[in-house]
Amino acid sequence: MPRKKKTEEVIEVKEKVEEVTAAKPAAKATRTAVKETVKVQFGADEFDLAAIKEAVKADYKAKVKEKVKTVEIYIKPEDKAAYYVVNSSFTDKVDL
Repeated sequence: MPRKKKTEEVIEVKEKVEEVTAAKPAAKATRTAVKETVKVQFGADEFDLAAIKEAVKADYKAKVKEKVKTVEIYIKPEDKAAYYVVNSSFTDKVDL
């Protein structure tokens, strides 16, 4: 069998790479994103973390007029409240 020229070998390698690359998007399309839910339970109460974050966001958007750079949320289930600090200066709470 005659030896292949380097250009033929390069073409074969490129074709194989293209085949593998073409197959990858199909594999990625079959993956599904994981849906995560975080809940805080305290006694008989249960609080959804995503709902708390949305409530805090709605509250500070209505009250804080400056650009929001940082938000810290502290959940106190025993108080049934989420306390928050915006930009290390504005503080308030949201009842759960």
